[in-house]
Parts: sequence; C-alpha cells; structure tokens
Amino acid sequence: MVNASLAYEILMYLNSFYFGMFAACELGIGVLKAINLQYTQSVLIRESCLLVVLCLLETIRIVLGRRGSLSDRGWQVLTSVVLSLPCACGVGYFLIFQTYILRLEYILCALMLALHTTEIVFSVMFICTLCRPVTYT
Repeated sequence: MVNASLAYEILMYLNSFYFGMFAACELGIGVLKAINLQYTQSVLIRESCLLVVLCLLETIRIVLGRRGSLSDRGWQVLTSVVLSLPCACGVGYFLIFQTYILRLEYILCALMLALHTTEIVFSVMFICTLCRPVTYT
C-alpha cells in the first residue's frame, strides 16, 4: 500500500521548486514576447494579470498543502485541492488559449498540469486516510 501522506508531501515539495522555475520562465518568456511580438495593450495586460494571479494562487495552494500534510489537517489539504482547479485552469490557459505560445511553454505547462493531476490524486487518497478511524493492533 502506498503511503499517501508521504507521496503527497514529496509531490508538494517537488512542486514548490518546479513552480518557482515555471513562474520565472513564464515571466521571462512574457517579457520576451512583449518586446518582440505584436500584442494589443489589452491582451498583454490580461495575460500579465493572469500570470500574477496564478502565481499568488499557486503559492497559497502550495503553502496550505505542505502545512496540511505535515500537520495532518484535512481542511488545509482540501483547500489546496480546491485551489488546484483554478491553478490548473490558469496553466491550461497558458497552454492552449494564449495569444502566442512557444514550444518551451508547451513543455513547461504540460509538466505543470501533470504535476497538478498527480497531486490531486494523492491528496484525495491522503484525505481518505485522514477520514478513516484509527485502529490499534
């Protein structure tokens, strides 16, 4: 049997480092595209604001998920799972609906969505283990 708490904590730890790299790359790519490509002002502002909101939500999600898994608090992990959905939608926007998409962004966003999916699976398993009664043998 897989220890869902350990697997979830490892995934959250990995995601904390990957997200820092992801946000830095998206910011750099966004600046590069703003300088070299033709954007309308409203599209550039919209995509920049979406990146800032994604960074804030993802940071809150990671902090709540790590605290919840370390202290065995189900409500923090559940809040982290709920915040995973808007974060995944934001990454999906950068993957599919962005005005100009580079190949590097396809790779970064696909890896981020894969990480989100595995975190959701293991967080649900972790929440289920928190809900069952304690048995002493």
